[in-house]
Amino acid sequence: MAEKTNVQTGTKQKKRSLQHDLHALWRAVKLTQKLEPKMLPLLACSALCEAANPFVGLYFSARIVDGLLSGAAAETIVPLILWTLGLTLFFHLLGKGLSRAREVVEERLYSRELHLVDAVFLKTDYENLENPRIQNLARDYREGVNMRGANLAYALGDDSLRPLLQGAFTIVFAAVFALPLFFAGGDAAAHPFLAGPGPAILMALAILCSVFLSLFISRRGMQKSWALARGMLRVNRNFQYVVGRLITQYQSGKELRLYREQGLFGRFISRALNTCTDLLKKETGCEARYEGLAAGISALLSGLSYLFVALKALTGAFGAGMVIQYAGAITRFTTGLTDFAGAFSNALEQVPYLEDLYAILDLKPVLYSGTLPVEKRDDNDYVIEFHHVSFRYPGASEWALRDLSMQLKVGKHLAVVGRNGSGKTTFIKLLCRLYDPTEGEITLNGIDIRKYRYEEYLAIFSVVFQDFALFSFPLGQNVAASTAVDEPRAKKCLDEAGFSDRLRTLPRGLATPLYKNFDPDGVEVSGGEAQKIAIARALYKDAPFVVLDEPTAALDPLSEAEIYERFGEMVGDRTAVYISHRLSSCRFCDDIAVFDRGQIVQRGSHETLLSQKGSLYEKLWNAQAQYYATHSKEDEIYLQ
Repeated sequence: MAEKTNVQTGTKQKKRSLQHDLHALWRAVKLTQKLEPKMLPLLACSALCEAANPFVGLYFSARIVDGLLSGAAAETIVPLILWTLGLTLFFHLLGKGLSRAREVVEERLYSRELHLVDAVFLKTDYENLENPRIQNLARDYREGVNMRGANLAYALGDDSLRPLLQGAFTIVFAAVFALPLFFAGGDAAAHPFLAGPGPAILMALAILCSVFLSLFISRRGMQKSWALARGMLRVNRNFQYVVGRLITQYQSGKELRLYREQGLFGRFISRALNTCTDLLKKETGCEARYEGLAAGISALLSGLSYLFVALKALTGAFGAGMVIQYAGAITRFTTGLTDFAGAFSNALEQVPYLEDLYAILDLKPVLYSGTLPVEKRDDNDYVIEFHHVSFRYPGASEWALRDLSMQLKVGKHLAVVGRNGSGKTTFIKLLCRLYDPTEGEITLNGIDIRKYRYEEYLAIFSVVFQDFALFSFPLGQNVAASTAVDEPRAKKCLDEAGFSDRLRTLPRGLATPLYKNFDPDGVEVSGGEAQKIAIARALYKDAPFVVLDEPTAALDPLSEAEIYERFGEMVGDRTAVYISHRLSSCRFCDDIAVFDRGQIVQRGSHETLLSQKGSLYEKLWNAQAQYYATHSKEDEIYLQ
């Protein structure tokens, strides 16, 4: 499909064909039937009920008028009136009941759709999550749901499929009721042209032309409206970022006040609101133009229909009662046609948002998942080796790692050091198989890690990343990463991580919720305390490999030294990989790998590397050691 750039938003838009849009809507129907089987039958029954109700009055009104004009007895008229009232009440009550049931089912469908989307993001490969295109896709989907109500329940609900079906049923009922009109002859001698087939043919052509014009206008209006709506989403994203995250969140409140940034944000909000207003004016004007055209066509068709019925009646083709039926049927036909065209336009307008949903559901695994089980070993005898591994991130031109070969020895503690951007965290991501190498291979006990079952391979790692995440759940669940918490074990891990003193102050112990997102009694923990909880979580998992990526960056020197002193005790006989910018921590490790520009440039013990004069490690060590020239008690902990 061809693409063009939207001048207002700078985004790429695809020229979609009607066949493509219909296919997208049909997929929505199938997905809805799978997630909530009651939805479509309820929609169809509701649409049928609401379409049929007006024709009850038309049918019986025509018979009642004919009966009154012909002088029929009350015994004939009264049952017709009772039937009219009874059926009208029945369809009204049935429609209300179906509408209420439909609302419940739509909510359930919406919840299941969100659950389906969340399940995709929970299970997809990390490489997908870090992909900017997929991040934008997720934001587009969420914003479409929040701003435009764009979801399956809406796409097939009261503004789309239901009125579409109701319009279609109305058109069918109206055609059945009005069909005899086109074959009514009348007095051919007095009115040869009117009684002939000519007016019926002209009327039929007018109806066909109005159908095609209405659909064409609706589709054109939808395309214009969609382009403007996408622009609104982009503006709203920026607006919500500033208002929803920066201005109202206390985390950014300090900088905002200290640097007097109120004017900066005020101008940003003003520009966003002005842009939003302009787009809204354009969208409203666009809708008014196209809806006005559609209404004009409908009104013109109604006028022609009334003229046609009146002319036929003048020929004596039918009585006054049938005038009511035919006029009413054609009026309902034009109403149904307008509703159908509008609903069809609304349904097509949902296609871009549905495509965001489909793109999420169609996310393919990036990493190959093997079939071999990872051997469970009580002695933790696992050996991981990098064989000429090179890696660059998707879309990047520079290599993050280049020709890396190394072995992680069982039970040893490896420190990984180097300047920022030297490849240390990338090395950890490959080790934990969040990415696969671009070149080379990584083996576990001599077997390519891609051949192992992915979930089982991940299970052998306990990791604390520098950008770790804690959640607004109870403390114990954060440590156990589960709703099932082994409390003695969790307390032991928190104690080893240096959190025991803080734990004793918490009002509900391990059941104390972190932060106040869900519970007003939640506690706020400092950056250092959060880091200790993250370390406790890694210890709780008790995996054979422990990976600590800057695990003490937010800790004060004394707390950091305390953790280092117990580092060996905490890790035990497990293999540990430790990344840090503080080289003093390397003295607690058996082996040190120095990274520079994606390669290992030195490897050995602290003493060995420090003895290599002029080496990168010596320069880094001396650069940090100079800050401890005056030896306080804390300094001596690092340099002893």
